Amino acid sequence: MEKRFHFRKLLVSLLVAASVVVKAQTSVDPTVMNVAGKDVPLSEFVYIAGKNSEVNLADSASLGTYLELFKKFKLKVAEAESLGMDTTQNFVNELKGYQEQLLKSYSKDSGEVLTPDKIRYIEQNYPEYKHLMQEYRDGILLFEVSDREVWSRASSDAAGLETFFEQTKQKYTSGNLDAVRGEVIADYQSWLDNQWTKRLADKYPIKVY
Repeated sequence: MEKRFHFRKLLVSLLVAASVVVKAQTSVDPTVMNVAGKDVPLSEFVYIAGKNSEVNLADSASLGTYLELFKKFKLKVAEAESLGMDTTQNFVNELKGYQEQLLKSYSKDSGEVLTPDKIRYIEQNYPEYKHLMQEYRDGILLFEVSDREVWSRASSDAAGLETFFEQTKQKYTSGNLDAVRGEVIADYQSWLDNQWTKRLADKYPIKVY
């Protein structure tokens, strides 16, 4: 629980404090892929890549690795949406609170009233605003659905953890689960995540252009 809290706090802090923005703007923002019926524009794909110093879009190997990670990310967001996680009141309130805080960062006067016209002005003149909102929205959904399908499950599924340990115990320094429980839980989380991602890839169509 403490790990989950700190992870979420770090996620929110990083997104709120984001100031370096990679802009991929053209008169037409081409679609790079379609996941579960939703188009992903080039600007979003490049924006996310630009926030990861390990991604080099000019290198085919780096691009390929990033593409696979990006597809998995979007698959998980699609699953969260199918479960209605983007319609809960907690989600709506959290997203609205972030939007209000973000909009104020584009105002010279902290006390300025953000009228509908002012908001439209920001949306039209600051493309990074749209990307930050999308990133924060998807980040919340990714966190919630991953917690449900992987993190909490790995900690609460005693029978599944025991079975996983019995099948892989040769890789651990002890044959006693309690002695290596933390390591086993981490490996079980990775296994659950891989199995889950495979199911999502079968469930949701992906087209890469």
